[in-house]
Amino acid sequence: MNYPLPKKTIIIPLLLLLPMWIIFLFQLNGYEFEHCNGVIPRTFVGLKGILFSPFFHSGWKHILSNTFPLAFLSFIALLMYERLAYYVILFGWIMSGMILWLIGNPPFLDDYVSCHIGASSIVYLLASFIFFSGIIRKERGLMAISLIIILLYGGMIWGMVPQEILPQLKTNVGNNPISWEGHLSGFITGAFFAYLFRKIGPQKEVPKWDQENYYDPQADDLWETYQEQERLKAEYYESLQNEIEQHYLENEAKNSSNS
Repeated sequence: MNYPLPKKTIIIPLLLLLPMWIIFLFQLNGYEFEHCNGVIPRTFVGLKGILFSPFFHSGWKHILSNTFPLAFLSFIALLMYERLAYYVILFGWIMSGMILWLIGNPPFLDDYVSCHIGASSIVYLLASFIFFSGIIRKERGLMAISLIIILLYGGMIWGMVPQEILPQLKTNVGNNPISWEGHLSGFITGAFFAYLFRKIGPQKEVPKWDQENYYDPQADDLWETYQEQERLKAEYYESLQNEIEQHYLENEAKNSSNS
């Protein structure tokens, strides 16, 4: 049976979302996790959150705000970049978590998140990677996708601004403030991978005559035919000119003898 879309574009997003919702449903049914399973910056116990934090959410608003973008962006990444998307998701998951562990809870801000949870870092990772990849590669289809991303998710940029700097942006997800550090970590990681993997995957189509070691025997035959025609044309004009000159000299000699 032939499917209109590759199976992985459906299966992988479901595999990303399923653990999130299973854990969330456990929480709704009264199961309480004893410890923070998110990223606790610069603490040894908080390292486990690098792997587990995207699976945990603080409430309905939090998980729904991540579910639909994560499903859509992972679908687009897998559709456009195929196997490269696996590496971006896997290594981006780890790298964005490590960056969050390093930069989270900066000491110059008073109001900070003590336990960073949620899949928004992966959402920012994918949005950033898809957007910058299209721009860097300059391939028309990918650039069109980049435009769609900026139209749909351009407002996400405000999610990377500390709420203490712009209080009017302050919003809560569940009972906790948003983790702008997690958003920023995902964004940085996505942009970095877009540049790092710029020569892997789909590329801007280069005209064949601009490609290295380009050779077209048909073009060579046409060039040789053109050169031969030019040579024959030059010989014809030269012979015609000689005939005209010869005719002119004969007329001059005849006129001289008559006089």
